[in-house]
Amino acid sequence: MTVQDRLRIENALLRYDFWLEMRGVRGSRRRELRRELRANLVEASADVGTTRALFGIGSPKELAHAANDGDPTRPRWSQGAVWASGVFTLVLFSLMFTATAFTAGVEASGVTGETVRGFVFPWFGIDFAARVEPDGRGFAVGAGGSFVPVVGLPLLTFVVVSKAWRVLSRGDRSAVASMERA
Repeated sequence: MTVQDRLRIENALLRYDFWLEMRGVRGSRRRELRRELRANLVEASADVGTTRALFGIGSPKELAHAANDGDPTRPRWSQGAVWASGVFTLVLFSLMFTATAFTAGVEASGVTGETVRGFVFPWFGIDFAARVEPDGRGFAVGAGGSFVPVVGLPLLTFVVVSKAWRVLSRGDRSAVASMERA
């Protein structure tokens, strides 16, 4: 088997593992399923070739869906992290766009040599500041009080999407189960 064939198989395994994680399959079970799929792909590659073996398994997403080993009570940490990263990026981009627009407004107003502060919709509680030098070349931009949207919104997204409270409810169930056994 060539290096390229091994890389193609490992790529399929990574995608399969990703979709298993998105379905809520536990790590130990994912390792078992990956080992099994790797062994099947290596064996099939020796028989019919890597391309036909990979086409034979179909889509890794559908294969992971067919495994149906997801635990509905397990928090979805990866999904939470993906969504929180997206919200973090969106918030930073929006803040930068707003700060740039605020600075352009200060420059268009003709105010030079002093710092102009203001609040911009929809960023309640964030103090934007801009300074345009008299020669028109220097800008100073600030966004004070942006901790809540930059950290709070992605954190809230992470908790809601990952359903982190499931960890607490799972602990309660295990405590109840241990009490019933006693």
